[in-house]
Amino acid sequence: MRRSLLGLILVVALVFSGVCLIINKASIGSTADKNDTEHIKNNTSNIIDPNNHHKIINYDEVKAIWVSQFDMSAIYTEAGRQRDVEDYTKKVEKMVSNICSLGINTVIFQLRPNGDSIYPSALYPTSKYVTDGYGKEAEYDPFAIFLEIAHRYSLSVHAWINPLRCMSETDIALIDNTYKIKNWYLSEYGKYIVAVNGMLYLNPAYKEVRELICDGVAEILNLYEVDGIHMDDYFYPTTDTSFDSSAYSLYKEKGGELSLADFRRESIDALVNEIYDTVKAKNKDILFGISPGGNTDRNYNELYADVAKWCQNKGYIDYICPQVYFGFEHETRPFDQICEEFSDMTESSEVKLIIGITLGKAYDAHRGAEDIWAGTGAKEWIENKDILVRSLRYANGIKNCSGVAIFSYRLIFDPLSGERVEQTATECQTFLPLLKE
Repeated sequence: MRRSLLGLILVVALVFSGVCLIINKASIGSTADKNDTEHIKNNTSNIIDPNNHHKIINYDEVKAIWVSQFDMSAIYTEAGRQRDVEDYTKKVEKMVSNICSLGINTVIFQLRPNGDSIYPSALYPTSKYVTDGYGKEAEYDPFAIFLEIAHRYSLSVHAWINPLRCMSETDIALIDNTYKIKNWYLSEYGKYIVAVNGMLYLNPAYKEVRELICDGVAEILNLYEVDGIHMDDYFYPTTDTSFDSSAYSLYKEKGGELSLADFRRESIDALVNEIYDTVKAKNKDILFGISPGGNTDRNYNELYADVAKWCQNKGYIDYICPQVYFGFEHETRPFDQICEEFSDMTESSEVKLIIGITLGKAYDAHRGAEDIWAGTGAKEWIENKDILVRSLRYANGIKNCSGVAIFSYRLIFDPLSGERVEQTATECQTFLPLLKE
């Protein structure tokens, strides 16, 4: 009954949002600056999917922007409930127009931030970011509206999932018991779902967990004509042996010889491979990419993510998008050095390299905040206002680099007003013109 109701809600929402979008389509076409969107007609291949006739948009030179739940939360809700659909649509139209004005051709859009769902899902509960609280159902489908508008502007849209991190133990109490994550919390706590510092995480050592994650990916691909699936940098949340002690003990009892660290890396490898297979089973031209953190040692030894293996072997990913969120004066992780590490990983492979750059440290530096992890380079972002443009120039000079991804929308534009934010204005004066070239 619940799934039938969700299905009915989804159909009604899609029809309603489609009507709203048709009404607004003429106004968008008449007011959009043709120069803002002309760039996205270059270096692209539109591939007809024989199953649903969607033109998948793949760009040879990627200029992407992350749009997170935090970029969207103020747009999703108003006064403690989901924003009126017409007002929401208008704000999304402004956001997409702003994105195109930057020269961006790809949007990485968060659909699963905390074991929940931005769209109406039969597998995951509706996200609190959409309805201003768990335990509420959405009145319409916000992602369907965003996707339609973005595709009309010829933007490539990658559905961004955080597969392992779930909500807090307080929040999960509000979730309906019919959802697997709630059922696991009640009956399999400490096995399939584990608490770490008050937040819940799925345990990828179990096939049942990986199946739920892949079913969630398949659900996105079956409901929406997305151009890619994007997984972020949350892998194992802890090095504590208690996180998966039962799974590892069972593995050893069956004759397993891997160390705990290698056992965990193998579990993440399996998850990545299974998501890749799920994507390619739908359409081989839909891309699957991962955005690991920029610290390669931490990725391997603390998060148990063997990024080099995914880059150098088939069956894992189509692109890697490391978050190189460092300045050039960072004492241990300077921007150029990290870029070269990932360039070396992908130099002889078919996996594309996209360099992730953040506006976050420029934003924080505006109020005098130091980069506390940068050691002797702690004041670099305060004392210099050309780090982003230098980062972009460096990325553009890497011979096997296919583009950049920028974090994130709200660090350039205020999501509600659509106006430029003051905190990154100085950096953006030189950075954005180069991005648009």
